[in-house]
Amino acid sequence: MRNNSTLAVLIFTRDITYNPQKLTIYARITVDGRRAEISLKRYTSVNVWDVSKGRVIGTTQKARLLNSYLDEVYVQILEAHKQLLSEGKMITAQAVKARYLGQDEQHKTLMELVKYHNTTMDSILKYGTMKNYYSTERYLDKFLRDKFKTPPTST
Repeated sequence: MRNNSTLAVLIFTRDITYNPQKLTIYARITVDGRRAEISLKRYTSVNVWDVSKGRVIGTTQKARLLNSYLDEVYVQILEAHKQLLSEGKMITAQAVKARYLGQDEQHKTLMELVKYHNTTMDSILKYGTMKNYYSTERYLDKFLRDKFKTPPTST
């Protein structure tokens, strides 16, 4: 696990094939020469894009909003890199991209959290309190089945 990896973030554009006067804005994350790209789902015109700065030219409200958004994306990518460093994880372009997009975290469902709570607190809480938590779990399961047509969970 190396922590002395190089990180570069580049904001750049690509032409839209069906409209050559518009550009799609991307962010490229490079770690040790390996790239990962993210579409920022923002568009700009060819004549207002500054290639060297990776920003929109102008002082209009629209230009300032887009430039502040690009600055925010840049900072969030650096923050994702910093988080991976502090956690001691392997730093790759794909890992930074996944952290930025929020795809690297395991998401738990409400029922998983309730079951986890009930199993971990079973030895700590008294029988009467746990009985109430188990009832809540059953009611929640019934509600989810009725409201969202989910399959019943096994208890």
